[in-house]
Amino acid sequence: MLEIDLIRKEIEQIDGIIIESLAKRQALSKQIGQIKLQHGLAIIDPEREAVLFKLHEKLADRYHLPATFIKYLFKRIIAHSRKVQA
Repeated sequence: MLEIDLIRKEIEQIDGIIIESLAKRQALSKQIGQIKLQHGLAIIDPEREAVLFKLHEKLADRYHLPATFIKYLFKRIIAHSRKVQA
């Protein structure tokens, strides 16, 4: 197998881990949505989202990723989480 094929296989495995992690995150978001409903809490929590974005920025820096790219990704992930919670 060519070196490029080995690297591509590793990328495919990482993609699988990312998708599995997103599925786990979605299931947890559903649980949070149920708790929010039971306690009459709003779906959107700007304070929590600000905390998350700061965390994501720190992690992006730690792993040498562009913070703007990570913020873009997580804005979409969080938007989806809101839909799942509603």
